[in-house]
Amino acid sequence: MDENTIYNRHLDVFLLWACRETGVLDELLDGPKTAAEIADRTEVTERAAGITLDALADMDYVEQSEGEYVPTDEIRAFDPDTPPLARGMLPHRIDSLENYMALPETMRTEEPPEPTEEGFLNFVGGMAVVPDTVVRSGVTVAEHAHPRPDRVLDVGGGPAKFSREFARRGADVTLLDRGGVIDIVRPSVSEAYGIEWVGGDATESLPQGFDLVFSGRMTVSLSLDEVQRYFGNAYDALEPGGTFVCMEHVRGRAEVAERFAAHMMSMAGSGNTKTEEQYRTRLDRAGFVDVAVREVPDTDFQAMIGHRPE
Repeated sequence: MDENTIYNRHLDVFLLWACRETGVLDELLDGPKTAAEIADRTEVTERAAGITLDALADMDYVEQSEGEYVPTDEIRAFDPDTPPLARGMLPHRIDSLENYMALPETMRTEEPPEPTEEGFLNFVGGMAVVPDTVVRSGVTVAEHAHPRPDRVLDVGGGPAKFSREFARRGADVTLLDRGGVIDIVRPSVSEAYGIEWVGGDATESLPQGFDLVFSGRMTVSLSLDEVQRYFGNAYDALEPGGTFVCMEHVRGRAEVAERFAAHMMSMAGSGNTKTEEQYRTRLDRAGFVDVAVREVPDTDFQAMIGHRPE
């Protein structure tokens, strides 16, 4: 099969988007149905319903049983009752498609569409899809920069994947993110990790008294001025001798950086990837010393590292 054909590279996302727009997904989630029943309950024709459902079955999004179509677990991610952290990446992919189709206006105004309430939940679910290898590598790089930190601040930690790994390795972890994110994530994270949850904006202020301040995939949504304010707050959050580690795709080093910048442009008004020099300059201005940029092994991420002097 030629993976480069349009119908192999892009059809699944567009077809799922069309099914969501026409109510086909809602009907599938409501229970097993035939193509005729789907057509009767939506505005699609029976012919279109049959072609669509057969294609979804070929893509393993539905299964056929005695003439009826039954959604797989991936489709159940679109059910509003599915917890956000259990939704995976698929609903966020469909939302991203809508943002891509709005790019002409976003490119003119630098104002991407505001996410819906469900879109925000899908975004949080998508952010939870971080491979364990990336999490372990990122935390290991941070601990090489500052061995055995006692108190860690995970800034913009969202689904708490990095926080849980730091806690598993023995650190006392505080996770800071927007209050709305914490309200979504906290019920799904075991209290056994002992994570302290703090709502806030890293560009305004951060709690203080930490050995290590860490963030992963966070500054890509900030402007350079916001990055500078965040780095200054990170410096203030550290105890003397503490370490700051910021993990991102860096322009000129990460293979995906330019494409990811275009994706972020569709998502956030100031979204963009940054160069190594832009990171180094802002770390220096914030007061950090021994600034370094290191590869995160087995990933396409880089880690910007700075130390607060003793």
